[in-house]
Amino acid sequence: MTSNVGSVSVDLRAPWAARVLQSLKTSLLSPRWLAILIILVAWQVYATIRVSRLVPTPLKVAITTWDVLASGLFFEHLAASLVRILLGFALAMLVGTAVGVLMGSRRSWDEFFKDFVILGLALPGLIYALLSVMFFGISLLAPLVAILFTSYPFVAVNISEGVKALDKDLLDMSHAYRVGRWRVVRQVILPSLLPFILAAIRNGFAIAWKVCTLVEVFGAIRGVGYMIRASFDSYSVHGILAWALLFGGVMLAIEYGCMVPAERYFGRWRPKVKQVI
Repeated sequence: MTSNVGSVSVDLRAPWAARVLQSLKTSLLSPRWLAILIILVAWQVYATIRVSRLVPTPLKVAITTWDVLASGLFFEHLAASLVRILLGFALAMLVGTAVGVLMGSRRSWDEFFKDFVILGLALPGLIYALLSVMFFGISLLAPLVAILFTSYPFVAVNISEGVKALDKDLLDMSHAYRVGRWRVVRQVILPSLLPFILAAIRNGFAIAWKVCTLVEVFGAIRGVGYMIRASFDSYSVHGILAWALLFGGVMLAIEYGCMVPAERYFGRWRPKVKQVI
């Protein structure tokens, strides 16, 4: 498409085409895609050399992944897993936030909860998964309890550090000028705690995914973890990898579709640091 302005002919497609080409070039040559390409090539080379059922080729895993998606099984079991994860993490977020605020606000509360939080951080999620299944069987309580006790320490630690890092001068000034409590919370405390809250959500949610999968492996009749166990029982390595990659893909979609935009929006007031060293 061209436009004549006086005696000058202007190609209107050139800037748009150049932008598209530049965008494609930047995307394809980004470190993220380069890392994925290196992993796929190394995987294919190893699978070719090994020639074993234990090491399926990327193509075989991709075909199995497509079959799982096309059959609708993934969405059915993902829905069951997401219900458990969201409910369990909501409980963990409530408990962890309350414990974190108390630990950060008072030294006595910090000493009261500290050992329990450290113990919760130290114990592997496998222990919580096994105990929950033993106590509650295949009921909804099993994943909820496991997620609660595994995730809340990560939330509590982040919130506690955020409360301790609050600018005391700003709080004192707010009290001196008799600023309303809700306004102090909204304009001073929450903006200061926001990076710690987002870090708590990111860490706690990732832990919740892992623990829920473990609980489903040991004691569930639906869910992504249950299907991973079914693939294991049938000695299907490509099935295990397909379900794991799909589950990880959903996690990445939540990260880049929800967490990163939320972090950019709520942290837009913070100065950007281009380089530290």
